[in-house]
Amino acid sequence: MLSSWLNSLKGRLSLVTTLVLVAFLLLISTVLEHAYRTSLAEAKKRELQLHTYTLLAVAEAEGDSLQLPPALPEQRFNQPDSGLVGAVADQRGRIIWRSESAVTMQQLPSHPLPQGREVFAQMSLGGNGLYSTFRQGVAWGLEGDQRYTFIVVEDAAPLLAQVQQFRSTIWRWLGLGALLLIVTQWLVMRWGLAPLRAVAESLREMQRGGSDRLQGNFPRELKPLTDNLNLLIENERRQREKTRHTLADLAHSLKTPLAVLKGLNFSRDPREAYTSLIEQVQRMDSIISYQLQRAVASSPKSILRGVEVRPVLDKILDALVKVYRDKPAEVTVECAEGTLFYGDEGDLMELLGNLLDNAYKYGGGRIAVRVANGGDSRGLSLAVSDNGPGISADYWHRVTERGVRADQQQQGQGIGLAVVVDIVESYKGEISVSESALGGAEIRVEL
Repeated sequence: MLSSWLNSLKGRLSLVTTLVLVAFLLLISTVLEHAYRTSLAEAKKRELQLHTYTLLAVAEAEGDSLQLPPALPEQRFNQPDSGLVGAVADQRGRIIWRSESAVTMQQLPSHPLPQGREVFAQMSLGGNGLYSTFRQGVAWGLEGDQRYTFIVVEDAAPLLAQVQQFRSTIWRWLGLGALLLIVTQWLVMRWGLAPLRAVAESLREMQRGGSDRLQGNFPRELKPLTDNLNLLIENERRQREKTRHTLADLAHSLKTPLAVLKGLNFSRDPREAYTSLIEQVQRMDSIISYQLQRAVASSPKSILRGVEVRPVLDKILDALVKVYRDKPAEVTVECAEGTLFYGDEGDLMELLGNLLDNAYKYGGGRIAVRVANGGDSRGLSLAVSDNGPGISADYWHRVTERGVRADQQQQGQGIGLAVVVDIVESYKGEISVSESALGGAEIRVEL
């Protein structure tokens, strides 16, 4: 039960906040009770000190001792068992006088004190319970040769009762406050976690087929989560559509060569039939290669960490230098360190590889590459230029048009550019061509 409860955000937050609340209440009650006890003790000390001054005022020296009148101004000293007791001890700690109220009190704190010393304390006197005591050392006589300790003792039961009443009152109010805080906490938690419940409900709505994306006015903290979920859902949907389109394109593209193969007649003209067979097999191989490349082109994954562009670019250029050893090219690269591509590294390699391969294959020996992060920190801008014959507007329109079949592509360039266009579209980017400063074509891609 506990593990199930702790396996939810509400359970964890409830447990933590309740423990913090209990700890806070214990702390605040302890601090308040301590402050109240200290305040009562200070007030009691001043009260007993005033009673001591009263005894000092009526005390008179008689020989080597002190005498106090039978009736004292404070009536409680004159009443037996009143709870307020006065006494005087000599410098050897012997009680030389006690008030009428001390009839039943057998033990008194008689330890002598030096002149001017004051001691306030709470102590237990025998079996009589807890008492508040105040003792003050005085010197009597002109030369101060007679030393006495004036003692005032009062029953601490009323003081303890006040503390107990205060504790009861504070816990009653703190308990009520805690209950209100728990209810408020539950309401705030329910309100605060409502967006998460909305996300879960939106997901359930999608599972029931009522929507194809997370819909709702989600708070700022959840926007990255819901936006990325919507992006992944959209990418998955596009990938399914893309797979269906690819399969349909493949089936449609293979119809023509299959029809040609069915009509071959080896008995009438074996040489011509064999030549047609080889031609159609190569054509089918080109179609299948193209459609497979389209099928495996990845959808963008914006939640991936960024891929460093420069190492990938250098790796592709090194490979192309070896491939086109017999056709070297002068390559100029503008790509700052730290330029990142937020997506699949395979997509980046396909993108750069096809564009640079075409530039090597159809260029005139000079190539320029520019790569930089766009205005959006997660965007990418790249351009590949060459000094070759360029690409006509009509041909570019055919390459980028939706629904171009593989059997309509020229060997090499057509397949590569079609794959590039598919990747750019999967990232919702833009691709365009223009005349480059080198005299050939410049293909620009904005992701």
